[in-house]
Amino acid sequence: MNRRPSSILVLVTLMALSACAPYDRTAIAAERATHDWLAPEHARYVNADPTLDEPAKATRLRSLQAWGDRIAAQEQAAGIAPAGARQ
Repeated sequence: MNRRPSSILVLVTLMALSACAPYDRTAIAAERATHDWLAPEHARYVNADPTLDEPAKATRLRSLQAWGDRIAAQEQAAGIAPAGARQ
């Protein structure tokens, strides 16, 4: 009795259905607010930290940029105005 194919089919089906789930606008807004509050402060800290070499600083700053880019992509997919366009 081999259950592996049916288990894989169930997993693939659940993954496909979760990809179709609507965006949680409240969660996206909360993530944006957290980013906008934390990212500038963390960037200042990274740039001022004398124990970090330039590659380490660049990696940390790229991570902050990627975080912001991911949020922007979620905002766009959910039809939320970009951060700069809000009043």
